[in-house]
Amino acid sequence: LVCNYKPSTDINGLTVELQTDNKLCSVAKLNNSWINHPCRNHCRFIWIPETVQMSFEISNLQINDTGMYKCVVTRTIPPPSVLLREERTFVQVFVHIWYNTFYYNCLVFHIAPPVVSVSHVRALGGFHTILCSSEGFYPSALEQLWMRNGEFQNASLTYSINKTNPDGSFTLHSYLNISDCVNYSCWVNHSSLTLSEFTHLHSEHQMFYTDRFLFFYFFYLTFIFPGRSY
Repeated sequence: LVCNYKPSTDINGLTVELQTDNKLCSVAKLNNSWINHPCRNHCRFIWIPETVQMSFEISNLQINDTGMYKCVVTRTIPPPSVLLREERTFVQVFVHIWYNTFYYNCLVFHIAPPVVSVSHVRALGGFHTILCSSEGFYPSALEQLWMRNGEFQNASLTYSINKTNPDGSFTLHSYLNISDCVNYSCWVNHSSLTLSEFTHLHSEHQMFYTDRFLFFYFFYLTFIFPGRSY
C-alpha cells in the first residue's frame, strides 16, 4: 500500500499511520531518522530514500482482512499538528481452492470519488426530466437521492441506471420527472468524500417551452460529504 506523499525538507517531524477500524502500524520521522513503533497483523513500514517513497506491506492476508485501509500522514513538528495527507485504498481478499489447497489473492483498489453533474433532459409523455449523474467512483457503494425543496424524494419516484466502466469504476444515473417550479437538489454520499464538508455549487437557471405554457425551473447541486449522519 503506497502512501503518495513525499516529505519536504522543512518538516522536522511527522507521523505516518496505517489504519483500518483501528491503527495497524505507526512510524514517526524526527529530522532525518525514522522511529518504528510495533506494528500489528504482519504489517511493516517501508521507506525508500532514493525515491522518497513510503509504503506499508501486509503479509499473510486472510478473507477477513478485506476492507478499507487508510494511510494518514500528520506533521507534528513544528506544532500544531497538521494533517498532510489521507489516502484510502480498498483491499479485497479472495480465495482459490485447487486440489484441496487454499490460495489467497488480493486486489487493491485506490478509492475514486464520483464526478457529479446535474442536467435537464427531454422525456417522452409530456414530462420534463432532470438527471443526476455520478461517474467514475469506486467502490460501488454509493447513495444518491433527489431532494425537492430540501425534502428527500421517495426513491420509487426516480429511475436509476447503474453501470460498470471499462476501468472497473462505476457510474450511476438517476432520473426524476418534474412538473413544478421549485428547488431540486441531488444528494450524494460515498466513502471517498471528505469528512464533514458541505458545499454548494452555483445555481443554474433554465427555461423551456411546452405546448401549453412557458415553464421555468432552476435547481442547484448540493454535496453532503459524509460524517456518517447524512
